[in-house]
Amino acid sequence: MQLSMTRAVPRPSAGIIDDTEDADNKKGFEPDDLAAFHRLVRHLTADGDRRAARAGRKARRTLAEMALVGQGR
Repeated sequence: MQLSMTRAVPRPSAGIIDDTEDADNKKGFEPDDLAAFHRLVRHLTADGDRRAARAGRKARRTLAEMALVGQGR
């Protein structure tokens, strides 16, 4: 009879820091992050509107308007 001193290798875990980050990410955007995101979107929208106006066009706002790109219109 052969005796073996082996044991199953434990599964690696992410650790406490990764668990904390996962829990934080599940909460969604923080108010400061959300405000910064909205400022960025407003800036990009205004910039797109200015560029479209300079080109004599109107910026597309709906999915239907965007789908017309490349269809000869």
